[in-house]
Amino acid sequence: MRFLLDSHAVYWWLTGSSRLSGPARQLIVDRTNALLVSAVSIYEIELKARRRRVILPPQELRAALRRNAVEELAIGHDHAEYAALLEWEHRDPWDRLLAAQALLENCALVSVDAVFDRIAVDRRW
Repeated sequence: MRFLLDSHAVYWWLTGSSRLSGPARQLIVDRTNALLVSAVSIYEIELKARRRRVILPPQELRAALRRNAVEELAIGHDHAEYAALLEWEHRDPWDRLLAAQALLENCALVSVDAVFDRIAVDRRW
């Protein structure tokens, strides 16, 4: 199965945090699953690192993703258009892009954020 990892899921997994749920960790470490990380999540993690809110340098983030065969998912025009057109009262543009990507790419979204349950996203946690 294909899973799109939200930024906190990526960060908590790569740093070994206990905040990542057991079921989410099992999905991530199962080598039969395909893992994707959106450019949105890379942006969020790198911005937080720059603001010193997290301690994962960008070079280490990218190297860890490559080592673990995580596919980077670019933001395409179709993702952007779908995100703008989603019938969803949620205003966070990054969450809207993640939802659009999960829906268009036929991925379950690994996220602690229950706001995704308000739309047809298959959220796992």
